[in-house]
Amino acid sequence: MPTDEKDRERQRFRHIRRMILVRVLLLPFLVVMVVFGTVAYYFGTNLKSRVGSELARIASDHGRLIEQFLAERTANLNFAAASHSLEELRGDGRLSAVLRDLQGSSPAFFDLGVFDEQGNHVAYVGPYDLTGKNYAESAWFRSVREKGVYVSDVFLGYRKLPHFVISVKREYGTSPPWYLRAAIDTYFFNDLVESVRVGKTGEAYLINASGMFQTRRRSGGSLMEVDPDRAPYRSQDGGIVSFVAKDGSGTRYVNATARLRPTGWLLVVRQEAREAYAPLYRVWVIGISIILAGGGVVVLMAFLLASSQARQLVLSAREKRQLGNQLIMAGKFAELGEMSVGIAHEINNPLQVMKAEQTLMGDILSELEADGSENKENLAMIRDSVGQLGIQIDRCKQITQGLLSFSRKNDAVQKTIDLASFIPEVIRMVEQKARVANVRICFEPDTYIPELFSDPSQLQQVLLNLLNNALYALKDREEGEIRITAGCEEGSVKISVADNGCGIDPEFIDRIFLPFFTTKPVGKGTGLGLSTIYGIVERLGGQILVSSEKDAGAVFTLRLPIPTKARVRGSSLEETPRRA
Repeated sequence: MPTDEKDRERQRFRHIRRMILVRVLLLPFLVVMVVFGTVAYYFGTNLKSRVGSELARIASDHGRLIEQFLAERTANLNFAAASHSLEELRGDGRLSAVLRDLQGSSPAFFDLGVFDEQGNHVAYVGPYDLTGKNYAESAWFRSVREKGVYVSDVFLGYRKLPHFVISVKREYGTSPPWYLRAAIDTYFFNDLVESVRVGKTGEAYLINASGMFQTRRRSGGSLMEVDPDRAPYRSQDGGIVSFVAKDGSGTRYVNATARLRPTGWLLVVRQEAREAYAPLYRVWVIGISIILAGGGVVVLMAFLLASSQARQLVLSAREKRQLGNQLIMAGKFAELGEMSVGIAHEINNPLQVMKAEQTLMGDILSELEADGSENKENLAMIRDSVGQLGIQIDRCKQITQGLLSFSRKNDAVQKTIDLASFIPEVIRMVEQKARVANVRICFEPDTYIPELFSDPSQLQQVLLNLLNNALYALKDREEGEIRITAGCEEGSVKISVADNGCGIDPEFIDRIFLPFFTTKPVGKGTGLGLSTIYGIVERLGGQILVSSEKDAGAVFTLRLPIPTKARVRGSSLEETPRRA
């Protein structure tokens, strides 16, 4: 097999394999991806909703726990104030006993102080020396004087340490009001708020209206510092808000916030989205791994299947091409058999002339030998005879070369063909047979015939077959005529072979191109000629048409494609004459 043919076959194999792979894999892959994407989307949406709901539930429960803690501590302090008078608490040892009772109810109480109506610290129990300090201008004192009960934000105060206080106002009759204040153990309260544990990164903390931490934050944040991530926090009175936002470092968190009463603090419960959505990520990893692993197996099997199918299709195409070549050769041999009679006449005639000339030369030479003298006239006749003998020998050579060229199996070669000279060469191969049958062959080319780029050998076989069929159709005519026309029409070369013979029956017109179908008597035709022509013309990229009337002749029309350059040139040289 030629190298070019091998390259074309390899390219055809790759193209078929690629086409099968795309058709086998593309649609199932799209379906799998749609199904996986749908499942992952709904799973992810459900998981995100559940994570948000879970954090909202934790924030709600923990917010109620903190509010309950503050309410209970406020109630403990109110009970202590209602159970004692200012004079009793200012007495030696009584305030210490009250603090012990309060610490018995909750270890969160750190110290205890009593204040008169001017804000003077008249009694104190605790680790600091605060007796005698005046708090009249302190924010907590002004608030408790107006509201009666007050829970402060975290502040420094005289202690110079972050803490917050719960204070209550005590009024009885016309007596001046006085105030009882307790500091809450910061560490105890921090532990209470931070007791929320959601995975490894979950945390809870409090910030006030100004965004300052009221409790520590595990991921970084001390008391009374401003929370750098407070900007996206949202709150809703009496409700829980959950959302996803990034902190200052770009880490995404799932957040749930709740506004606490009566402090107005914002409880924030959050967890890193990476950990919160870990099940979703695992599903994605597992799903993609399954798709990749399964896809790899499917691609491998599809590749093997596609390679096998492509190889079978290429082999089928090769066998079809070989069968077509065999059919062409069979048609050639059939044509060769029909041409043998004409060739015999064509060769015998020059051989007879050669024989006569040879006899004449022998006689003249005999006379010359007998005379023993040189005769110029006889020598001239000898020279003419020898020249005629050479002409006839060349004629025989052309005839036999044409026969060998036609019968030889040639590889398909695309060449430029000048139909104006090509068609007359084909006509010369059958003109002796036509002369014997008293048939006239006329070639009528248009003024301009575009050049073809095709296979000369196969095109020669097509025209010879059509001419021989036409000659057979004219065998019973006293004067037959075959008219060949060639020209350009509708962007293609048009070649017509028309005869005035017996024509084709209408019932056979649709079957004449079928293999082994013939209207000739047994032994006169193989039924391969026209089917071979049909296959050749189709491979050359053209088409063959037939029209006929009974006893009026038939017209076979070939339409062959014109190369692009020739078509462009033809449009510009349409009127340029060309010699036939």
